[in-house]
Amino acid sequence: MTEYPKATYTGKYVDDSFKLAKFFRVLRKRWIVVVAVSVTVFAGNTYYTFTRTPQYRSNASLLINNSTIPVSDIQVPGLPSSSLINLGTEIGILRSRPLIEVAVSKMRQSPSASSYKDIDAGTIMAGLDIRPEKDALILRLTYTDSDPKRAREVLNALSQTYVEYSLSDRRTKSSTAIKFIQDKLPQVKQQLDKSSLAVTQFRKTYNIVDPDTYAASVYKMREALEVKAQELQIQIAQVQQQYQSLSRQVGKSPDAAISGAILQQDIPYQSLVKQFQDVETNYFLERTRFREDHPNVIALKDRRDELYKLLQTRAQSVVGIRGGNANITNEPNSPIQQTLATQLFDAQTTLAVTQAQLDSIRNAQSEVASAFSKIPQIQQRFVEIQRQLALDTSTYTKLTEKLEELRISEAQEISSWKVLEPPLIPTTPFSPDIQKSLTTGAFVGLVLGVLAALILNRLDQRIREVEEVKEIIDIPLLASIPMTEVASLSAMVGQGILPTSSYYAFKEAMSSLALNLRYLGTDNMMKVIAFTSSVPSEGKSTLTYNLSTILAALGYKVLLVDADMRKPTVHKLTKLSNKAGLSTALATPSPWQDLIQVADDKGNLHVLTSGSIPPNPMLLLESAKMTALLQEWRQEYDYVLVDTPPVIGITDAQCLTSKVDTFILVAAINRSTRSGISRALEVLSTARANVSGLLINMIGSSDSEYHYGYYDQYYLNPTETEEESEPAVTAIEISKP
Repeated sequence: MTEYPKATYTGKYVDDSFKLAKFFRVLRKRWIVVVAVSVTVFAGNTYYTFTRTPQYRSNASLLINNSTIPVSDIQVPGLPSSSLINLGTEIGILRSRPLIEVAVSKMRQSPSASSYKDIDAGTIMAGLDIRPEKDALILRLTYTDSDPKRAREVLNALSQTYVEYSLSDRRTKSSTAIKFIQDKLPQVKQQLDKSSLAVTQFRKTYNIVDPDTYAASVYKMREALEVKAQELQIQIAQVQQQYQSLSRQVGKSPDAAISGAILQQDIPYQSLVKQFQDVETNYFLERTRFREDHPNVIALKDRRDELYKLLQTRAQSVVGIRGGNANITNEPNSPIQQTLATQLFDAQTTLAVTQAQLDSIRNAQSEVASAFSKIPQIQQRFVEIQRQLALDTSTYTKLTEKLEELRISEAQEISSWKVLEPPLIPTTPFSPDIQKSLTTGAFVGLVLGVLAALILNRLDQRIREVEEVKEIIDIPLLASIPMTEVASLSAMVGQGILPTSSYYAFKEAMSSLALNLRYLGTDNMMKVIAFTSSVPSEGKSTLTYNLSTILAALGYKVLLVDADMRKPTVHKLTKLSNKAGLSTALATPSPWQDLIQVADDKGNLHVLTSGSIPPNPMLLLESAKMTALLQEWRQEYDYVLVDTPPVIGITDAQCLTSKVDTFILVAAINRSTRSGISRALEVLSTARANVSGLLINMIGSSDSEYHYGYYDQYYLNPTETEEESEPAVTAIEISKP
C-alpha cells in the first residue's frame, strides 16, 4: 500500500478572545433577545417614571463664620486647645435630631401649621442633605419633598433654628470662658503675690539685689583684699626693718620695752584695735554688695578712718611721748637721741596699727571666701523664684487681657452660622427627570439586552453560523451546505418533485464540494476519503451519499462504502438491500465484487452497504483485510467515499486513520457544539489522522454570508420555468483523474 503524507491538526480549537465582528454577529444572531430585554427594561422604566410622585428640591447655603475671638488660645488647664473648624462636626450638629425637632416645633406653630402635621424629625432627616462646598467654609443644604412650598418652609425653619442655636451656643461659650477666668484670676493673683514675696524675702535674707552683680562684686573684692593684704605685708616688712634699724641706733632701753608692753596691756587701745578690725572687715564686705558711693560703704569708711586716728592718739597718750601727760621719766640725752626715739615710737605705733589692719584684712578675706562659695546656691535659688514670678505674671496678664476681650466679644457676639442664600420655592420637579430617566432606561435596557445575548451565546454551545466554526478551528472550509427538504437530489428527481430554491442551493453546494476534492492533494493522491462528525444526526451520511451522486454524474467512478456498522444509513438513502455488505466482506471469504450494488443508471456509482451488524465492528475495521480492501478500491475507483461513525465516544473511525488518505469533518448548524467540534479534532489529532477540511451542513437562510436566496430569482424566473423543470443533473465537463 502506498503511504501518503498525513497532516496532523495542531491549531487552537476555541477562540474566546473579543472581536468586534464576532460581537456584532452575536447581536445579529440574538437580536430577538436584545430587543426583548431592551423593550422590557425601557417599558418598565417608563412606567416607573410616569407613575412616580414628583419630588421638588429646595436649596439654601450657610456661611460658617469664625471671626469671633477664640477662647482656645489661652493655654491654661481646663480650656479648649483648638479653634479650627471641623466641617464634619458642623454637619453632624446640623443633622442632629434635637435641632431638627426644634425646627419642626417652629413649623407647627406657624400660621400654616395644618400643612405640616405629617412632618416629623425622621421625615426631615430622610429628605435633608448637607454637603460642604469645595475650598470654602460654606455648607449647601438641600431638602426634597413632594410639596415645593413645604420644601422651602422646611429649609426656612431649619436655617432659623441653626442661626439661633449658633448664637446661643457662642454666647454660652463666652459666658463659660468669662466665668472660668473670673474664678481663676484670684488663684493666679495669690500665686503671683506669693512669688513676689519670695523675691523680696530673698533680697532681705541675702541683702543683695542681683546675684550676678553680687557675685562679680565678691570676686572683685576678693582680688582687692588679696592685693591689700600683700601691700600691708610689704608695709609691715618695711616698718619692721625700719624699727630694727632705729632700735639698733637708739638701743633697746627698758623704757621702750615698757612702752610696747603698755600698748599690749592697754584695754582701750586693744578695744580700738578690735573695733578697727571689725569695721575694716565690714567695710570690705559691704564693698562686695554696694558701690563706693553707697551710704553704708561711706559710713564704714569714715568709721574706719576715725578709729585709725583714735588708735594713733591712744597710742601716743598711753606712751606719753606726744601729749601733755608723759609716762616716761628718763629724757633722752641729746636732740638726736630724742628724734631717733620719736621715730622709733612712730615705727612701733605704725607697726601695731598695720598689723591690726592686716588682721582685719585676713578676717575680711575669710568672710569673702565664705560668701563666694555660697554664690552658686544663691544664684540657682534666685533663678527659680524669678522664673516662677515671670510665669505667674504672664498668666495673670493673659487672663486679664482675655477677660477684657471676652467681655467685649460677648457684647458684640454674632452667630457663627449665617444664611448666605435663603431657600426658594422650586418651580420644576427634581425627580423624576423624564428625559434623563427615559434616556437612562433606553441605555440600560440596551446594555442589559446585549449582556443577556452575550450570556446566552456563552451558555449555548451550539454552532449557529459558519463564522463561529471558522473562529474555533484553523482547517480549511471545503463547503457550506444549506438545509434542504429532501434527503437526496436523486430522490427529488425520481419523485418528480418541483425543484425549489433550497434544492438548487443544495445542488450547487455539493457540486462546489465535488470540485474542491481535486485540490485536497497533488497528483490525485487523495482518493480514499472518510467522512465523520463529532456527534450523530449532523447529516454526514446524507452529504456523503449526495456527494457520491454528484461525482458519479461528473463521470467519475465512485465507490460509496458504509463503514458505520453500528447505525447504518446509506442503504436507506439508496433504497438498496443491506443483507450483505462491508461486514460480510471483512468477516467472510466472499469477494467484495459480489457485494457491490450499482446505484445509478450510468453505472458509475457503486455502493457497498454496511451489511449485517457485527458484535464488534472495531475489530473488523482494524483488521488487515480492511487495509487490503481499501488498497484494492484505491486502484479500482476514482474516489472511495467512506461513511464512518461519529468520533466522540466511538473508536471505529479511529481505526481507519492510517488506512484512508484523508478525513473530512462534518458539522451541522444548530446541532454541533463548539466543544464537540474541538473534542472531535482532538481525537483525530491524537490518532494522527489527516484532516483535510470541514463541511458545514444545514445552513439556514438567516446566515447572511452563506445564504442562497438569489436562487429564487434566478432559477425560478417565470420566463425560465420550462427550462428549469428538467430534472436531469447537468454534467460538468471535467477531465478524469
